[in-house]
Amino acid sequence: MTDEWLARWESGQTGWHEAGGNTALRKFWPRLGAGSRVLVPLCGKSSDLLWLAKQGHEVTGVELSEIAARAFFAETGTAFEIVSRGPSCCFKGLELAVSIVCGDYFQFFDEPFDALYDRAALVALPAALRPDYVIHTKSLLLPEAAHLLITLEYDQSKANGPPYSVLPGEVSAYWPGLQRTADLSALNNMPPKFRKAGIDEFVEAVWLAGRK
Repeated sequence: MTDEWLARWESGQTGWHEAGGNTALRKFWPRLGAGSRVLVPLCGKSSDLLWLAKQGHEVTGVELSEIAARAFFAETGTAFEIVSRGPSCCFKGLELAVSIVCGDYFQFFDEPFDALYDRAALVALPAALRPDYVIHTKSLLLPEAAHLLITLEYDQSKANGPPYSVLPGEVSAYWPGLQRTADLSALNNMPPKFRKAGIDEFVEAVWLAGRK
């Protein structure tokens, strides 16, 4: 999985990337206090990091590919420095409180975060890895942490992930406290391989918990 993910960034196969950022994030993100620490697993080069930082949060993304981290700072015009972080390196913003730690997410540790934003992590992982992802993510969050989780639902008999379809029963088993807040059509943001497979329903499910 690691080699495949790095190869996708090296070859530019990033059909899951939303250049304009995620609409659901901007509509449903909970109100948090200034300086709240937000964790964004498998963040890629998402401009959502910048949006979250501009809300007054301290944002930490974790991403396997340094190509993605460099692209985020280049495309958003955000100045940065690279600092050592144990076996990993960290791209740290100089003007806004946004950092991207490069390395294996399962080897990432930090002080507990106030909030989780996951648009591209859970759905990026095959079913066998998702339980371990959830266990590790929970270990990085405060007990009362706010959550905004976005999952996808589509007919996997026509095409398979990543990103994968994650059904409601699985989400509720992982996080019983999450509330399904909205279902949005994501056909316009659907990766090309799904369009070629003839998938005509691609639902973005929004799950929330924590402070309003």
